[in-house]
Amino acid sequence: MSGFDAGWLGLREPVDALARDPGLADRLARWLTGSGRRPIRIVDLAAGTGANFRALAPRLAVDQHWLLVDHDDGLIAAQADAIRRWAKDRGLPWRDEDEGLSILAPDGRWRVQARCLDLSQRLESIDLYAFDAVTTTAFLDLVSDAWLARLGHWLAAAGLPLLATLTVDGRRSWSPALPADRLLLDAFLGHQAGDKGFGAALGERAAPALAARLATLGFEIESATSDWRLGREHPAMLSRLIDEAVAVVSPRQAAGAVAAREWQVIRHRQAQQGLLGLQVGHLDLLAIPASPRSP
Repeated sequence: MSGFDAGWLGLREPVDALARDPGLADRLARWLTGSGRRPIRIVDLAAGTGANFRALAPRLAVDQHWLLVDHDDGLIAAQADAIRRWAKDRGLPWRDEDEGLSILAPDGRWRVQARCLDLSQRLESIDLYAFDAVTTTAFLDLVSDAWLARLGHWLAAAGLPLLATLTVDGRRSWSPALPADRLLLDAFLGHQAGDKGFGAALGERAAPALAARLATLGFEIESATSDWRLGREHPAMLSRLIDEAVAVVSPRQAAGAVAAREWQVIRHRQAQQGLLGLQVGHLDLLAIPASPRSP
């Protein structure tokens, strides 16, 4: 899979929080709280350090049980600490349990467990009939069309909704513009299409492809943009994205590599001077089954 690390996920989480579409999250919350099931049970795929739990649990405001699934032992180890800090910052009492954490919120008890699992091979080993919804964030652009087919049939068989947030859609706009921006964007899109452990990745085509597939399976689909808008208040994030953009330019293309390094110097100088802006396009997708199963 991707080389995400806890430091990067921590850096992007507040930017993600501002970018997420609140309307789709609120619609899922209404659908779940109106189902009559308690606690609400959610499985989060490629959970990282638990950002989806932290973003969505307060919107549900009822008893909840979350299973956070990731393939990375390091990220799973970081989940509990990140959630403890988050609860402490909000004055929410928490306690460790044998199989995870329990947070006592004003409107309910939130239990969180973690599972290490290779989703490329063992997606279907998760018993969806034990849950009420599936969530994921910044993940679908890493997977193949064949894997999305598996995901769609898995969701349809169980009649569960999916909220997939912050899927890259290929838009990337630097301000001020430079002639080499197109070179860097093409290199990024090419890199996105590589194999991240799930077969050839769909990259920017992932969210529309999944929406079309789920629509044919009877799901009601809603989508919304959830773009990052970065500026002088995000120097560390801009610096990292500049370097990552250059890192995927092929060194075999000598002229392109030289242009990319020159671009890198200019962009770092602009970022240091507070003159650089960047908008990165993402899509949020909500899929609601036409015939949810009974409580």
